[in-house]
Amino acid sequence: MLKRAIVLFFVFGLLLILSFNKHSKDKEKSYHGVIWADAAGYYVYNPIWFIYGNNAKAVPDSIFFQVGEGFKKDTLNNKILTKYYSGTAILEVPFFLAAHLLSKPLGYESNGFSKIYSYSLYISGVFYFLFGSLFLYFFLVKHFSSFISIFSITSFFICTNLYYYTIDAPGMSHIYSFFVFSAFMYVSSNLFEKQNFKMFFLLLFLAVLIRPTNIFIGLFPFFYNSFSISDVKNKLSLFISNYKKIIYSVFIASILFIPQLFYWKITSGNFLNYSYGNEGFDFLSNPRLAEVWFSPNNGLFLYAPILILSLIGVGVMIKHKSGLGIYFAFLFLLTSYIFASWWNWWFGCSLGARSFVDYYPFYIFSFAYLFNSIAKYRIIKFIFMLLVLFFGIIYMNIEYYYDGCFYGSTWDFATFLKLI
Repeated sequence: MLKRAIVLFFVFGLLLILSFNKHSKDKEKSYHGVIWADAAGYYVYNPIWFIYGNNAKAVPDSIFFQVGEGFKKDTLNNKILTKYYSGTAILEVPFFLAAHLLSKPLGYESNGFSKIYSYSLYISGVFYFLFGSLFLYFFLVKHFSSFISIFSITSFFICTNLYYYTIDAPGMSHIYSFFVFSAFMYVSSNLFEKQNFKMFFLLLFLAVLIRPTNIFIGLFPFFYNSFSISDVKNKLSLFISNYKKIIYSVFIASILFIPQLFYWKITSGNFLNYSYGNEGFDFLSNPRLAEVWFSPNNGLFLYAPILILSLIGVGVMIKHKSGLGIYFAFLFLLTSYIFASWWNWWFGCSLGARSFVDYYPFYIFSFAYLFNSIAKYRIIKFIFMLLVLFFGIIYMNIEYYYDGCFYGSTWDFATFLKLI
């Protein structure tokens, strides 16, 4: 136990060093800052809740420009407006409050946006990655060896933008979804044995408050350890038979929505509000799937080819009649369609297809499943690990060369190859 604690402390310290070092040359009031644009829109709930209220006049005008206009000032109604949901801010609360309490003693402005608040997000990102990885590890070792479990999580960390959203952009929502998804998988794995419905709905609702499209994870426990349609039906019946516990659990978990509902009521006059305005799913009838998967402008497989191995793993799971394999395949196609239908299918400045980061815990499982399936063949196992090492070298080269945005056109492979 002591050895594990020491290792955990060492890894936490190493990741903090990487994060603080990566941000050591950040330019103030620029897109290199951690509280900028979308990240500022997620984060601003905490200054609203704990410093300013929703009083736009109390916020210095300079701050609105300092954060890249990630949120806006409604001068007519004296409100602070953000289109983003509050789930990310909820998970940031402990780190925000620590920064706020220490700001004056350490000589920083207690305005919610001085440098110490950025430091708190560096720590927050590392914390949620590390504890998300722990939950995921505890889930994986139920099925695979400790080595395969650790190797799979580490492989995704060094081969995908999971690293980027832990180290570079911890103010974005994705590392928080990664944590919640991992915890959800662990809790859901024994949902019907322990009937821990409260935790199930708390994590599910928190996932939705981070990103509404995360709602699809709610199907996970019905396909977990299911190998036929009757298995899924039996779990649904058992779930429904506990309707009293479910109603109570939903009521308790719904408390998470109260701050969001009141924020919408204050800013829009309604408890329910579509805060994204004219932004919507412009490509529902013509989804940009090829672009989302293969475009140099944040295409999924170009920046994270390790996911090809994960999808092969999904195929192997389906071959073995695993309900999770069918669920993962369905979820990949569904989320790909949703993301490819969004008006901004490349999702702005990001290192790869950032919307898939939330779902990495699922694809880490299918990656581990594939690795476990070929582990008895030494040569294939060795080639597999060499391939992962190659992906890691390529990704890390991009990671430390990348400026934060892809400046080429949709199919500009020449610009992409300069990153490698």
